[in-house]
Amino acid sequence: MDEMNLNRAVSETLHACGDGLKAPDKLKTRVDFAIRSGAPLPKSRMKTWKRNAIALCAVLAVAVGGAFAGGKVVSWSTHSYIANGWTDFDKTASEAEAISPDLKVVDSFLSEFTFVQGNRDSIDKVDESGNKVESFPLLTLRYKNDKDVSLDVSVEPVQPDGIYDDPFDETRQIGDVTVGYRAIPQIFLPGDESEKPTAEEQAKMDAGEINIAYGTETREELNYYRVHWVENGLTYSIATFDESDLTADDFFQMAEDLITAK
Repeated sequence: MDEMNLNRAVSETLHACGDGLKAPDKLKTRVDFAIRSGAPLPKSRMKTWKRNAIALCAVLAVAVGGAFAGGKVVSWSTHSYIANGWTDFDKTASEAEAISPDLKVVDSFLSEFTFVQGNRDSIDKVDESGNKVESFPLLTLRYKNDKDVSLDVSVEPVQPDGIYDDPFDETRQIGDVTVGYRAIPQIFLPGDESEKPTAEEQAKMDAGEINIAYGTETREELNYYRVHWVENGLTYSIATFDESDLTADDFFQMAEDLITAK
């Protein structure tokens, strides 16, 4: 199954996996990593599409309820369609302009990651009955290096009912913009629940320090790396699930590349 179908899989499995997860009080409902759309999964990293679906399901389900307590909106959801995508970077400028004249884009990072695909979709705000209350745009850009490591950049307008003070491992000031970096541990456990998280792991999960998901054949651990900031009414994220040699300094440099882009 290709990554375009990941959204469908997540929609179908959210209810199945979400009941067993406890939502922290202050986590953004929709985590800002790009939903993969259309590019093949790195074969050396993923046995199937399933683990990515489980991972996204876990991250979304953990966050549900945190950002919108007491309001009509209880979750955010997005669907990314390959038909909305493009591979010519020149098209990116007009797509960004349609969201905001202040939205910044670049065609490469760190002299090794180059643009391969873009998508402009929408994020729906959903109430308790599953009805769409309103929508806002999402720009997702994918970059790859010659080792097939992917970076996903996502940009969307800041929402008044969103929470953007996520905990970070480190923050730095780039000009007048505060940028945060975090490596979030992910633990995948067998779907038959033959292996349980330790008490310490469960406590960290409940505190929003790690994500735990079920559905893999064996226990697996990896990290989700993310740098995030808010600028000119837009929220930016650069993230990857790929285990690579990228450092926090690399992520802050990529953030600086976007912040200082003309």
